[in-house]
Amino acid sequence: PPGDTAGCTFCHTSAEERCSTCHQRHQFDPKVARKAEQCKTCHWGKDHRDWEAYDIGLHGVVYQVNKWDPKQFDWTKKLADADYVGPTCQYCHMRGGHHNVQRFSTVYTSMGMSMADRGAPIWKEKRDRWASVCDDCHSPRFAKENLQALDEAVKDAGLKYRETFKVAEDLVKDGVADPMPKDLAPDWAGQHVWSLKIGAYHDDPAFGGKAGESGEFRMSNCSDIERLCFESVGYFQTY
Repeated sequence: PPGDTAGCTFCHTSAEERCSTCHQRHQFDPKVARKAEQCKTCHWGKDHRDWEAYDIGLHGVVYQVNKWDPKQFDWTKKLADADYVGPTCQYCHMRGGHHNVQRFSTVYTSMGMSMADRGAPIWKEKRDRWASVCDDCHSPRFAKENLQALDEAVKDAGLKYRETFKVAEDLVKDGVADPMPKDLAPDWAGQHVWSLKIGAYHDDPAFGGKAGESGEFRMSNCSDIERLCFESVGYFQTY
């Protein structure tokens, strides 16, 4: 559907392959790429509210208040030499100017899923590396305690998400909600399958489609119930 296509492909195609997405084609100035707003180009919106979470948080407030003061944020310095009064997205996620943002990240792993044990031993190295970034300004104890608190918040939010999903699921199975209203555009496969029919868990005719057919998370061209469930994913994974 046009809404999904425009909302996703803008960032998930050319933006991931071009230097100019962050460095801006006409200037191509490292000073510009070091500012937090550059990440806002893609990392915002109802399915991943990264910028919104940063902007209203303490780190974001410190940034917004002081970003015009060269004594607090000297954009001429390389990230490896930066000594900002508060962290930008790049300072933490592109540690030392490294362009592989997943080195210092807790996303794009099953740590972000609602059923995952974020404290499992398999993630220890990644979590220790994540906490080491905070050591620049905070004590190791402070960083690890806050990471643990975030883990608990995600568990609580994941529980609420699963409750929301179960309500939507029951409405569909009871025939109260249409799996995929026929007056809306079909999905990419040309089917009218419930967009939350993901994998074997919902491999049932009650959710629309044939056995083995899977739906897709969508923000538009879906019922209001589906959209609410989809948006709740963004809330619990970001905040």
